[in-house]
Amino acid sequence: MKRSSINIKRLLAICLCAVLALSLFGCGEKAAPLADVPEEDGWVCAWGTAPLVAGADETPINPGLKENTCRQQIRPSIGGDKIRLTLSNEYGDIPVKIESLHIAKLVNAEDPAIDTSTDTVITFGGSESVDIEPGATIVSDEIDFSYQALEDLAITTKFGKFAGGSSITSHTAARCSTWIISGDHVKDESFTPEKTMTSWYFISGLDVWAEAGTKAIVVIGDSITDGAGSKTGSFARYSDELARRLQENEATAGYSVVAKGIGGNAVFGGLGTACKDRFARDVLEVPGARYCVLMIGINDIGYAGEEISQSIIDEYKVMIDSCHERGIKIYAGTLTPIKGSGYYSELHEQTRQALNEFIRSDSSGFDGFIDFDAALRDPADPEKLSDEFALGNWNDYLHPSEAGYLKMGEVAYDYLVGVLD
Repeated sequence: MKRSSINIKRLLAICLCAVLALSLFGCGEKAAPLADVPEEDGWVCAWGTAPLVAGADETPINPGLKENTCRQQIRPSIGGDKIRLTLSNEYGDIPVKIESLHIAKLVNAEDPAIDTSTDTVITFGGSESVDIEPGATIVSDEIDFSYQALEDLAITTKFGKFAGGSSITSHTAARCSTWIISGDHVKDESFTPEKTMTSWYFISGLDVWAEAGTKAIVVIGDSITDGAGSKTGSFARYSDELARRLQENEATAGYSVVAKGIGGNAVFGGLGTACKDRFARDVLEVPGARYCVLMIGINDIGYAGEEISQSIIDEYKVMIDSCHERGIKIYAGTLTPIKGSGYYSELHEQTRQALNEFIRSDSSGFDGFIDFDAALRDPADPEKLSDEFALGNWNDYLHPSEAGYLKMGEVAYDYLVGVLD
């Protein structure tokens, strides 16, 4: 009788879960896939970026990508021995034809030379070549490849006669180098690039097979999250500093940091897919994601001609609920000062303050908040970035300097280290 009672309870629980799933997602609608469960050994994202369409300045020509070789630099936040690579032609209007794709360790972060003893072919269904159809995202085979956290890696691609067309899927402003040379140089130890870009092309994620308990922290936002104004190769985004600090602490070395900022992005629009519409792709579907840091809204404020705090708050709540449904804790970053920038007005400042008041409130629904505003503002003029942390060379008083981003990384680490499971 006792075993029968337990089974009935289990059956009722299963039925209840099915009813809830139908009520949440609707019959026939496909919910966003769950991220891998980090309580077991499994895939965890070690490096990722948010795809968008390459602008004219970010589209390589003379040479372009078609029939040429492209070597791209990435720096995964955690290490491992088995990987898989995600490639995206989400915004392409023709297929991407890849003839060969390799991964290796860079000798240093400043030029395309690789350690050839680490050069490894990436395959797709056992084949070295693959076509990515327009709108498609593909994942490679599992590949044995050993590397350490924060090592600089090179992903080298020999493209065929198609390479995305007029709408190339990329991530602009990668803050590190991409080297391009005519012809087939995919296996070369080094080469003299004919073109050096600062965008990533078609690559969107590197996952590592990780031990139980390894988890990903996804940071999502606009140009401030994306590190606008930081120098190429400096790895000075706040996410980079957060990753360094996590790795320096043995207790937190099992947490990866996945950066999903897009310059000019907004909750409701801006550059790239609107944050509310890319949130599932860039947070909920990231393998191993169990934490999110959201800092978005400044561009909505800057674009607005009216007070829009409530509409942004409503979208914050949708993001909060979607994270919690998937077991992801979500923390908000307060919006940093804008006085002195082209976005500033009394109306816009009122909106920023209203959003920060919501973020800081106990009733927001966020699992907590990281007070970037308090960390970067001028004590004598709190509506303005401190000169210590403002981007001096642009003099825009909107984006932090590298010192400002490092301060944000420090503040994020100091907060998160106290709440990570």
